[in-house]
Amino acid sequence: MTSFLRRHLNFILGLAISAVALYLALDRVDFKALGDSFQSANYFFLVPAALVQTAAFFLKAAGWRYLLMPAKKEVRLKSTVTVLIIGLMVNNLFPAKMGELARAYLIGEKERLPKTLCFSTIMVEHLLDVLVLMIFLLILMPLVSLPPWLRTSGTLVGFVALSLILALFLVVRREEKFLGWISRLMVRVPHRFRVKIQEILQNVLQGMRVVTGRYILYAFGSLLAMWTTIFVVAYLLMASFGLFLPFTAPIMVIIFTAFGKIIPSSPGGIGTLHYLILVVLMSFGISKEVALGCAILMHGFGFLFEVGAGFVALAISGLSLGGVTRRAEEQA
Repeated sequence: MTSFLRRHLNFILGLAISAVALYLALDRVDFKALGDSFQSANYFFLVPAALVQTAAFFLKAAGWRYLLMPAKKEVRLKSTVTVLIIGLMVNNLFPAKMGELARAYLIGEKERLPKTLCFSTIMVEHLLDVLVLMIFLLILMPLVSLPPWLRTSGTLVGFVALSLILALFLVVRREEKFLGWISRLMVRVPHRFRVKIQEILQNVLQGMRVVTGRYILYAFGSLLAMWTTIFVVAYLLMASFGLFLPFTAPIMVIIFTAFGKIIPSSPGGIGTLHYLILVVLMSFGISKEVALGCAILMHGFGFLFEVGAGFVALAISGLSLGGVTRRAEEQA
């Protein structure tokens, strides 16, 4: 029993956090008013939202391709697009961010690159994502009225990401000294293990060398464009509920749901993402029932679109979901 809890602690903790968030989201909700909000919604806005969401996939995949290019210049956009979409689907269906492991495995297989190198580029991509969102947050924070705990937590996440990027920059600039320091620390480790660890570290650092070159700027530009399109998607989904709010509203919704994905939760972020969307929208004077209805639509749209696109990408690639997740677990 103890070993079971130890192996699945993150999953159990995620379920508990999701349950609490779901309770807070549903507490004192007028379900008749919630139903009325769905009945009066204009679902025509889902069509342009789907088109813009598709564009976001290509922009994010282009950003990841730039991060891989220092290791291999000929990385194909088709590979990064299909692998990215499959990874997003896996993240929605399975716990512990297994989609990131699936991405590293699949792109490594397609482009014949070390899996650890590919995984390190995914980590750099996530740090750039947070940095882009942090810029928007700092610019717009004075213009919105958010709960203090939300302001503090959002700012903290952003500054941690910025600190990690700076630390990576320093490590990569002094790669030889860093590897030498690690070698001295592992002097008592058996030789075969020491060689393996050093090989993994070299692959990881190779994937992170992008932080010192021009490709990091290209990736940053692609991700900046990608997040801008995601803000447009959020605006269109909110418009379907008749919420034609200032553009600061969809930006804040996306920033805090993106940061919220760091919190352990159930697969798909059920509960936690609903609660965060609800809190942000209510800070703009929206009733709880309409805010919750919009949160359900936004979460459901993102979940179904990413999962549906993921199964299409699997079919195009001739892969199976079971095979991808099994190999991703082997990489863990």
